[in-house]
Amino acid sequence: MTTVALYLRKDPKRIRARYRPIAGAVTAAVLCGSVLLAGCQRPLDTPKIIVIVASATADEPAPVLAAPDRSMLLNAGKSTNAVTFVVNPNTGQASEVSLTPRRADGEVDYGPDRNSKLTASVNRVQQLLNTLAASGPFDLLTMIAQGVRVTSVPGTLLVLSSGLSTAGGFDLSQVGWGADPLRVAVWLNQQGLLPHLAGWHVVFSGLAATTGRQPALPLPQRTILTSYWLTLCQVAGAASCAVDAVTRPEPPSGSTTPVPVVTFPQVTSFRGPQGQTTDVPADTFFAFNSARLLPGADAVLGPLAAETRGQYLQLTIVGYASPDGGTDAYNLALSAARAQAVKTRFIALGVPASLIVKAVGLGTAGQPRSACYRQGQLDEAICEQLRRVVITLYPAPTVVP
Repeated sequence: MTTVALYLRKDPKRIRARYRPIAGAVTAAVLCGSVLLAGCQRPLDTPKIIVIVASATADEPAPVLAAPDRSMLLNAGKSTNAVTFVVNPNTGQASEVSLTPRRADGEVDYGPDRNSKLTASVNRVQQLLNTLAASGPFDLLTMIAQGVRVTSVPGTLLVLSSGLSTAGGFDLSQVGWGADPLRVAVWLNQQGLLPHLAGWHVVFSGLAATTGRQPALPLPQRTILTSYWLTLCQVAGAASCAVDAVTRPEPPSGSTTPVPVVTFPQVTSFRGPQGQTTDVPADTFFAFNSARLLPGADAVLGPLAAETRGQYLQLTIVGYASPDGGTDAYNLALSAARAQAVKTRFIALGVPASLIVKAVGLGTAGQPRSACYRQGQLDEAICEQLRRVVITLYPAPTVVP
């Protein structure tokens, strides 16, 4: 990777010089006219800057460029001056990869191998990400601040992180899940703990993606986590703040350093009067705003499928939604799609379709929006109980010949 240059954050002048327009460019354009004469120089194009910060801890998947991330880099590389910086989470140092294909003389390469060179540059970015492994808990606010100081030219900041920061000004183990995001962001800003994001377009990718010792976050906590980081980003003055909610690859982490586990409220199962009823939080099975089963769903569905087959039981599947967000029609459709996904998985696990009596979604089941509130405050513990998938197993009727 000889084309990758390493820059230190403490040397901003060198980085600024790399992208500063040529002095006297306007005068040169007037003197040279429409013909580029010997000794005349064209000003450099405004660079397209993409800075990538990745927390890369042991309790989250290794940082990987998802398909939209690669597309963003490839599209940027089609310009005449695009550069990516990958920030090391342990040192704050940034490795530079020029995305725009260039010839040996430094001019933009428009030759037949331009696309292959561009793809190779994006692959080098991923190779740098593959080397990242955190040596301790991470302070995501500080990491973001380090990222935007890499260059004086604002661009796109891609944050590859679970967002479960357990150090620095925004420590989730201290802030908890019940704080008001705006109040937290304003207080951090008043304390000078927010990075300066003016002119930056920030994309969070992989929020709440966990592995290792960190349990998967239920939907309420994923929603709160997203709200925290979008609000922090906005109060920090970013030009735009977005969350990349696509399904991402989840390779094992390269870090072996233990980090604190972030806790959250749990929902327990119960036994109903008509048979064995398993009441599972919907977030155990599905990602936010999705009816696609998560990889860990079989930990619950597998034993239930084995019991159904072994004892020849019938089962029903009913999906419910909490009334704290979405229209009634949306919640009804989402709960029904999730119930059907569970049914499909049961069949794939060997449960005869004839034993699945029904798989339906009831939306909020008529619960008013106020059902999630206690004394005028949103109570996520109540919402968790309302947002669920109920699976009931009971003996199949005996067939009399």
